[in-house]
Amino acid sequence: MSKLGALLLMLALLVPAAAAATISITPAAIDPGDTVTVNVQNLPDGAAFSFGIRGEFAVTPGERFAFTAQNLVLPFSLDAGRVSAYSRGTAWTGLSVRMPDGTSASLGNNADANGEFRVTQNHNISPGTYSAITLEGETTPPVGSITAELTMMGTKRGPDDGTISFAVEGIERGTATVTVYVDGSEALSRAITVGSSSPSQGNGGSPGGSPGGFFPTEPPAGPATVTSTDGKASLTGTDIEGAGLLAVAAQGTAPAGWSVSGSAYAVTPEGRAFDPAVVLSFRLPAAGATATLARLENGAWTPVPSKVEGDRITAPIGRSGSYALLIGAPAPGQTAVTTTATTTTAAPAATTPAAAPLAPLLPVIAFATLMLWRERRG
Repeated sequence: MSKLGALLLMLALLVPAAAAATISITPAAIDPGDTVTVNVQNLPDGAAFSFGIRGEFAVTPGERFAFTAQNLVLPFSLDAGRVSAYSRGTAWTGLSVRMPDGTSASLGNNADANGEFRVTQNHNISPGTYSAITLEGETTPPVGSITAELTMMGTKRGPDDGTISFAVEGIERGTATVTVYVDGSEALSRAITVGSSSPSQGNGGSPGGSPGGFFPTEPPAGPATVTSTDGKASLTGTDIEGAGLLAVAAQGTAPAGWSVSGSAYAVTPEGRAFDPAVVLSFRLPAAGATATLARLENGAWTPVPSKVEGDRITAPIGRSGSYALLIGAPAPGQTAVTTTATTTTAAPAATTPAAAPLAPLLPVIAFATLMLWRERRG
């Protein structure tokens, strides 16, 4: 029995409790060509991981631009991965990637009528150093600013601890926002000032200020729109400066009778409030579908008042967070009912929490067993 007690005690000491993933992003300000570091700790295999880089910077109307993440180091792989690229304010845009194995890939196209370009590629994302990931193109007069965004997401496999690093090229003065999501919830989002040591330009922007301070003209007084890289979600309002939409894996429990459709979308940065409220819009899989938008709260999707109009569904929101499209699932033997221009406020049903993992409980079990043995021996 003494050997058994010693073995149980050893297990209690050796088995660690589960720890949440922690993310840090440094520095807060850089000059063109400087390196950004994203430190990742305790990220387990199987976690849904999303990593986004968004550049906002001034340009000369009609000239070419190139926004590059140079020597991007990825310490782990992203299985079932997806790479999305987006730009706004262009006549045409191209995406080029130099892979860790030395091969290159590129594609491009003209922007749409709104001056937006987007592309999404599905494939496993391997670890290693990507020599350059570049979004380049030509602006459309009188556009004086560019938004360029790159998103990588997938299921993490590899070391639990590691560092993502890359140098920012192509921005003389502006903002690079780095956002990381783990299992559908924001781990960290940070806006990094680029060109911090240069004199202020334009309308008096200063280092560390909002992205709009670096543009040569005042932002428009009317509503502006931010669009996700895949074009399926958008955010419109007068108070969205610096806000973004990042596609993330849809994690969480849906209410009874509903299911999550496609990816979730994170309105960034974390803790951002909108006053007045902004309008979040999702594209429906079918016009007039029974649907509602929902917000992720404590691991469960909570429906929010939404309005279906044609092939889109909208909802006013006052704060950032993860949002998803829920589609109504008909009961057995019933036909799905569609709605047009209606407001849905479905109440979530009670859900059962997921079973807790066994590993964090092993120390407690071992300790309790040891105490029981000692009590009986006494």
